[in-house]
Amino acid sequence: MNTAPRFDPYPLHRAPSISGWFAIGALLLVLIVTFFEMFGEPLDWRFFGHPYGLMILIWIGLFLWLPPFLFIVLFYRLNRHNAQCYAETSQQIQRDWWIRHRQTVALVEAVLVGGGCGDPEHRQTLFNADHQPPAPEIAPDGATLRLLQVFGDDVVERERQLAKLLVLQWQAQRLETGPLQPLACYWQGSLPAWQAFVEQMGETFAQVQLPEQPETWQGMGSLDSIIDRTQGAPANALILCAGCQSLSPRPDSRLPAGEAAVLWLFGPEGDVRFSRGEWFDANTERLPTVAERALQQSEITSPPKVCVSFSQPDAPGLSAHGWNTKQNVQDANFGDLEGLQAMVAQTLAAWYVKQHQVPCAWLANDPHHTLALGIVKPDDSIN
Repeated sequence: MNTAPRFDPYPLHRAPSISGWFAIGALLLVLIVTFFEMFGEPLDWRFFGHPYGLMILIWIGLFLWLPPFLFIVLFYRLNRHNAQCYAETSQQIQRDWWIRHRQTVALVEAVLVGGGCGDPEHRQTLFNADHQPPAPEIAPDGATLRLLQVFGDDVVERERQLAKLLVLQWQAQRLETGPLQPLACYWQGSLPAWQAFVEQMGETFAQVQLPEQPETWQGMGSLDSIIDRTQGAPANALILCAGCQSLSPRPDSRLPAGEAAVLWLFGPEGDVRFSRGEWFDANTERLPTVAERALQQSEITSPPKVCVSFSQPDAPGLSAHGWNTKQNVQDANFGDLEGLQAMVAQTLAAWYVKQHQVPCAWLANDPHHTLALGIVKPDDSIN
């Protein structure tokens, strides 16, 4: 579970009864006086040594009563002091956790190509009520949603073409002319597709040097790491994330086999910000609890009106809790994307935020959890 640390209450001891202790002291004094009155005259005066025997008995009684009383009071005060320190430390740890948990990263540039989004103009229609999704191709092996710019039936070769198309699309829509050299590269997909991506990048952006082995995209875990790496980084520090997926058709699949390619360029500054997001594990938490924590993470009180999602038949719905997970379901636009599903949903949410300057939620699967969800927000500091 991705929850804030919780601390049990510090064990508090009951406050000492001051009146009770004074009553014991008074009773002890009465006993001393009574003892002296009853037995003082016959006593051997050498026991007292001088005529102030009563005062000596009183001091002895005081030394018998006072140390336990002071010990009890001191023990109580130390217990309360430790409890206060424990509470302050616990609260500070929780505040620090939430400060880190609410950190974000800016999406500087994004590219998405898929069955329902061949170019930037298509993405605007995905949120229209009258949008018509592309018709899948029906074949004996199963239905597919394919890009017309990619050819062949072999999925390895299609992914290589998708990777090259991704670079070319980035070049076509890129407006910035500044340096592109990323500090790190994350890749979702096969190694042959990455090699094709590097090859095309070398031809299109000759100044960019990419590693032979990128870091593997691990869903929310990788996004968490990227946010950590960009905290306090220079404004020109960039991190490249990309991936492509092409699935083979399956006769028993509920969705057409889809294909898509995504590219993100992250940096410390930008007009759209990704949160760390939340993940849901069906064995440990309830989905409404995770969704509520996503709102806390983004510091908003109610779910955004728009939520880009892919349907999750095995997960409980959120519609009853105010999340609009039925209106912008992308299954028909992109088909089955497996590991690329969340990146597509987050990209579409970021585009919606950039256009409308309001938060947008997203919900999709995750490589290591039942599903993931989060909220993309505009950067209010630059508005």
